[in-house]
Amino acid sequence: MVLLSAGQAQAATLSKGPVEVDCISIMGKGRLMVALVFGQSNSANFGLTPKRSAHGVYSFYNGKCFQAADPLPGAEGHGGSIWTRLGDIVIASGLYDRVLFVPVGAGTTKVSDWRPGGRVHYKLASGLRGPMATGFEFTHLIWMQGEHDAIEGTSRAAYKEDFEVMLSALRSGGVDTPVFVSLTTLCGRYESDDIRRAQRQIAEDNPGVFSGPDTDALGKKYRYDACHFNDEGLEAAASAWFAAIKTIE
Repeated sequence: MVLLSAGQAQAATLSKGPVEVDCISIMGKGRLMVALVFGQSNSANFGLTPKRSAHGVYSFYNGKCFQAADPLPGAEGHGGSIWTRLGDIVIASGLYDRVLFVPVGAGTTKVSDWRPGGRVHYKLASGLRGPMATGFEFTHLIWMQGEHDAIEGTSRAAYKEDFEVMLSALRSGGVDTPVFVSLTTLCGRYESDDIRRAQRQIAEDNPGVFSGPDTDALGKKYRYDACHFNDEGLEAAASAWFAAIKTIE
């Protein structure tokens, strides 16, 4: 894999995989958004249509930086993502000059899987540790999860407790970055008011935690299998996420 500067990467082809970019060049002048995105399959690469972001949007995985192109390395799935689209919106708006995503989403995970001792907590820990060791400072943690808990019938109290245990571990580890929690439970015939209430309460009860978009509002029209987003859904979800993160800027 050839290492390119951020400028050179814009002109490169992605026919044989992601294009690596010099991480130092991303840390240049101007405002840099660094967002860890985690949760279930809709936070990962399970969208219908892959996309390559325009200039200024990057991803980080395993100590390396890449020009952002679906499927984003680090998250599960082989399709499209919300984040390549969100990055383009952020750059076009002028909110930030460059965007770096750290995707670690995993399909069919419950919130309890992400807390310390859970089966994918290591993905969260390594997703934070790698970029920080490289010299990046996170500006956003974006949580998009709840469908599997809706299917399993997790209670409001249990969901909130598991999330807050995870949050406490983050804060104890020195991560004081703003966290955004979406209202996300819809998958096929499953949806949960209890989980949605828990997600709202998490944002209300914890300093530094903010409400993300209501992705359940994007119904079957926006999903190719009644659960995962089609192209229209990916675009709509990206716009909704932009509106959410803009509220604290």
